[in-house]
Amino acid sequence: MRTTIAIILMAASIPAMAQDSSRISHLSGVTVTATKGPQKASETGKVVTILSREYLERNSGKSVAAILNEQAGMVVNGSNNTPGTVPEVYMRGSSNGNTLIMIDGQPVSDATSIPNSFDLNFIPAELVERIEILRGSQSTLYGSNAVAGVINVITRKGSGKKIGATAGFGYGSYNDKQANASIHGQINKFSYLAGYRYEKTDGMSDAYDSTGKAGFDKDGFRQHAVFAKLGLDAGKRWHLQYLFNFNDYHHALDEYAYTDDKDYNGKSRYQLHGFHSTYTFGKGSWHMLYSFQQTNRNILNDSGYITPFGYAKYDNTSFRSNIHQAESYVNVDLNHQVRLIGGAAFTRSTMEQEDFLVKNSIPATPPVITYIPADSAKSNQISAYASVLLHNMNGFNLDAGGRYNHHSLYGNNATFSINPSYLINDRHKLFLNVSSGYKVPSLYQLYFPGYGNSGLKPEVTTSYEAGYQLGLNRVNVRATGFYRHTRDLVIFWFDPVTFMSQYRNADKQEAYGGELEADVEITKGLNLTVNYSYTDGQISTSQNGKDTSYYNLYRIPRNAVNATLGYQVTPAFYAAATYRYVGERWESSNRMGDYYTLDLYGEYKFGNLLKIFGQFRNITDIKYFDITGYNSRRFNFNTGIILNL
Repeated sequence: MRTTIAIILMAASIPAMAQDSSRISHLSGVTVTATKGPQKASETGKVVTILSREYLERNSGKSVAAILNEQAGMVVNGSNNTPGTVPEVYMRGSSNGNTLIMIDGQPVSDATSIPNSFDLNFIPAELVERIEILRGSQSTLYGSNAVAGVINVITRKGSGKKIGATAGFGYGSYNDKQANASIHGQINKFSYLAGYRYEKTDGMSDAYDSTGKAGFDKDGFRQHAVFAKLGLDAGKRWHLQYLFNFNDYHHALDEYAYTDDKDYNGKSRYQLHGFHSTYTFGKGSWHMLYSFQQTNRNILNDSGYITPFGYAKYDNTSFRSNIHQAESYVNVDLNHQVRLIGGAAFTRSTMEQEDFLVKNSIPATPPVITYIPADSAKSNQISAYASVLLHNMNGFNLDAGGRYNHHSLYGNNATFSINPSYLINDRHKLFLNVSSGYKVPSLYQLYFPGYGNSGLKPEVTTSYEAGYQLGLNRVNVRATGFYRHTRDLVIFWFDPVTFMSQYRNADKQEAYGGELEADVEITKGLNLTVNYSYTDGQISTSQNGKDTSYYNLYRIPRNAVNATLGYQVTPAFYAAATYRYVGERWESSNRMGDYYTLDLYGEYKFGNLLKIFGQFRNITDIKYFDITGYNSRRFNFNTGIILNL
């Protein structure tokens, strides 16, 4: 641990040379997420990390969730578990669902999930151009789910030639077979990209066999994904885009931690239709967006195999959600120093759930049938927002704005953001951010039978962050500290005496910590990328008339380190080693120990036509748990070829 931190400090002291880094947002880089339009990183005080196309290509074979799991301030639980595990994104100590996921600027979520989060399994990594990670509360520009940050996945688009094609094939541990293909191009004013991905694996046991002798079966996974992106220049100033994503996967499950099940299966089907109109004028642009998302999930615990002491003899649960979103905004330069962003957004969400349950009890009891109609589990929200960016003011920049929300269940709410920064000699940037966030309970938390609580209050958050960034030719370092205060945090409450469970509001939560990131080109072709995160926090609530505080960062390590040493050995051959350290974590009162993993990666390119790659993960075969009682992957590998025509 101390050695790794020392590496970071040494990296910061290396003399300036020319850098080829792709994790930290360089001061000369451009972000489109920080201000809903192209903006130099040097002119915004927001903490942005850009994962470039080059960086993603040097992680071939990894899922989007696994790539995000290596970034500063982030934990993506489930990314290294059985395929089909829904990844949970924790950013800066926040709970899952507090980080907004977007695809090409379109917010994506699932109203049937507990925290209204999004399943990252639905995004094919091969079709991603770059990823922008925006840390800290972003509710002013992006609304309810952006309390801890925003992840904007920007997909690839049609190439300049009339037709091109890409194909990939992979094989790995657990008899994992993958294949993908896409065509892309541009014909006059029309551009297109269409792709298909297939994966099938035998998997491993979802639950951990603590005896090693129980004979747990393997839990497999099968996935089909279709993606399309069409663009049309309908004039010199007007661009239209249509985005389509369809995903269908099936996966086997186990009853619960440490407990096998032979016929417990789940399936998920997702579709996204997104439309984006962009009209450019003299000093700005006008955007109109609409998206429709539908998620269908089914979980079936059949009666062919009944787990000893299991709760259910037979359980068939279906979920369905529909989300409509519309937004219109302008991004305009009023003059050389003032930019205005303003717009309005509307969201409508519905959830439907049906469950047929036969309990495993003696004497037998009648089946229990529960049904939540979409007419009952629904919500609407309309918002208006505006933000002003002052820049080109001799190094001083200021981003300030506010948002007004009207929710069909919770009425009116407002959020704000104040973000000054100062750039010194184009190399040193100081920044400060004070912002508020607002997150309404999910439809699941409000209406799910037994656990739901229609009396829940929204979470209200105030966040503070400050930091320093150094940008030189071959060295880029950023240090950030943050503090977040949340009122009425939604928690899952359990009474060990009555066994009653319910979603409830805690009085408040505090989370705080810091991140240190460094990108360094040690010598030509040899790059070191390191990040260290410290996260801590507690919940304060009133019990029996007395205030009680306790540690409550669920499955989030206090200390985490990621380090990658990559070397471009020849113009065709690249190799890298990645070290990851995850410190001690807690699941309520259950202590989870620390662990480390070591991965190796190599690729060889035959010009632009062909690439072969190999990923070798957890090469020291460390046994660890990200979710207690459920297996994480021991030593495993993935190899493949990518063909470009």
